[in-house]
Amino acid sequence: METTAKNRTKCEVWTRVMGYHRPVSQYNFGKKSEFYSRTYFQATVDENEKLINKYGENREMAKAGDLKLKLLLFTTNTCPKCPAVKNWINQSGVEFFGIDNTMLNFWEMAAKYNVQSVPTIVAIDENGKEVWRANELSEIQQKVIV
Repeated sequence: METTAKNRTKCEVWTRVMGYHRPVSQYNFGKKSEFYSRTYFQATVDENEKLINKYGENREMAKAGDLKLKLLLFTTNTCPKCPAVKNWINQSGVEFFGIDNTMLNFWEMAAKYNVQSVPTIVAIDENGKEVWRANELSEIQQKVIV
């Protein structure tokens, strides 16, 4: 099938500017110029790919009780509660897969698991079904059996 202009749908690109997420099409001339001249750090992209390859979709990540669960921790670099959750999980020794907003597939993963706030930890069973989720440190501490 040949794609023509009338068959296409306009793709709206959103990004963060001045603390807000806005569509690039609504930017003024200066902000559009800044957006299109952005440089993405290859080191970050490479590190994200290494993590994705190491902790792929089917890897067992943690054990909670007798169930073998994969724990997905969704965070952002601007979240005030996220560092406390990360510190607790790191100190507890629980294996988890951290999904940070700097990762290329963050929004795709957040949509897939219906994550609407951070920090959020989602426990996935061997079949990929959600077993439980928690948003606050106290909830996470109760649900994650160390």
